[in-house]
Amino acid sequence: MKRTIVLMVAATLSAAGPPTVREAQKFIEDAEARLLPLSVEGQRADWVKSTYITDDTEALAAKSDERLINATVDLAKKSTRFDSLKLPDDVARKIKLLKLSLTLATPADPKESEELTRIAASMEGTYGKGKYCPPGASVCLDLEDLTRLMANGRNPAELLDAWRGWHAIARPIRPEFVRYVALANKGARELGFADDGAMWRAKYDMPPDDFAK
Repeated sequence: MKRTIVLMVAATLSAAGPPTVREAQKFIEDAEARLLPLSVEGQRADWVKSTYITDDTEALAAKSDERLINATVDLAKKSTRFDSLKLPDDVARKIKLLKLSLTLATPADPKESEELTRIAASMEGTYGKGKYCPPGASVCLDLEDLTRLMANGRNPAELLDAWRGWHAIARPIRPEFVRYVALANKGARELGFADDGAMWRAKYDMPPDDFAK
């Protein structure tokens, strides 16, 4: 029985044969066709979430982002089949950009993948709806109000107060951010990067360590 299974696997691999340039071209064409509607869906969901920040819109955006990220990770891993080929410049560039297109790589574990995208959407929501209420003031200041104040204000004490007040809204999400980093690093390592930071630095047409230097 074991020998039969081994022979079946060997036959399958043999039938597949070595990768070809035409196969790589077809792969990237199919990848683009698969990712385009997912990208459009994700951008629409993110726009709605940013415009109407609620728990429901955050959940919808997180789910659409998860679908896009998981599909991109899947295709990035499959694209390594063509790493040994001498490809046309446009195809090689597209495959490289596919691998580097992610700013966030979710872990392979479905529960961790869902958790990471949910945390990311939640933190973005906290940022978008955050407000600083100065002591004694009748109104609270959102990000746009504080941006105008920082751009036009000339009172050092007022500017420092606004700076500290805005940064205070981030303290409650520190535990979420710590978990976000751990999961993002795990996802990046599964793609062959040292961590999420190395994946980001790899986008600059040079090894991550060279960019850091």
